[in-house]
Amino acid sequence: MTYIASPKRPIGHPERALDCEEALQVALEHLSKEEALTEADVEAQLIEGGLAAGWEEAELRTAITDLRQNAALGLQGLSG
Repeated sequence: MTYIASPKRPIGHPERALDCEEALQVALEHLSKEEALTEADVEAQLIEGGLAAGWEEAELRTAITDLRQNAALGLQGLSG
């Protein structure tokens, strides 16, 4: 299972969503080094690890969506 840092703040705290994104970003950097993983595999590992760390599934899915959008925006910036 992929290690993901536990929440630092309680549910409802305004900075918790950012904390979740940051925790997933670190895990994603490690997972991206594993060549055989599909995007679905990576997402499943992020969800599994995040739940084990104490994150809520809804906030994990939101953070994953935000990370995807940020990555897409970054790629657009490189081409323009």
